[in-house]
Amino acid sequence: MTKNITCLLFILKNDFGTKLHIKENTCNNVIIQLRSIASGIIWCDMKQKKRESILEAAGKRFAKYGLTKTNIDEIARFARVAKATIYNYFGSKDNVYIEVLKREANITIDKISHSVDIEVLPGKKLITFAKTRFQNMNLPLNIFSQAKSDVEKMIPEAVKVQDELFEREVQIISSILSEGVEKGVFYVNDVFLTARAIGFALKGFERQWLHGNKDNIDIHMEELIKILFLGLKHKKNQTRREETSG
Repeated sequence: MTKNITCLLFILKNDFGTKLHIKENTCNNVIIQLRSIASGIIWCDMKQKKRESILEAAGKRFAKYGLTKTNIDEIARFARVAKATIYNYFGSKDNVYIEVLKREANITIDKISHSVDIEVLPGKKLITFAKTRFQNMNLPLNIFSQAKSDVEKMIPEAVKVQDELFEREVQIISSILSEGVEKGVFYVNDVFLTARAIGFALKGFERQWLHGNKDNIDIHMEELIKILFLGLKHKKNQTRREETSG
């Protein structure tokens, strides 16, 4: 990037300035300003990369050991930065934790949205949403699984991040249901209320999984998805299928 900026400055001085007959002093002033801007861009880019490195390292420690058992010294060592750098960027361990949660929430929503967008049929989208969401929770380094298993000890800001994640998930479910209603696939009286009900039903599976009860949970989730899908299907579609099976 620095090499490209240097080339740009050279062209500006030797070509752009000559063609437009700009005075050398004016051209030099422009170049000085551009160099200042370029330095600022490079500095911001380096700062962002260091910030991401800290959050990446912190996320792995939090997911494995939780908030209380993780300390700044460990995060600094794994991120290969000074302890003071972390305090300079975030102020405290709790703030690092909040930023990690926000980062993971965005990653979770991106994964779900991407998987859902691949599907065409509303029914497939709903099934994909449920499966992708649970698969993401099942990842060994998912910080939300650690956070939710110790929710009573969480700081208020962390609970807020999780609540916001749930609302974002409800929005995705709502959009799927609305599409299904428009296409005559689903029959729903209240899209938003139904979306929240589905969201809470999936949370029940989370609690079961987090407390170590993983026996046949995949089978149970498949059954829940079937019930949800069949219950949402438009009456015309159900009647047509019953007539065909009869």
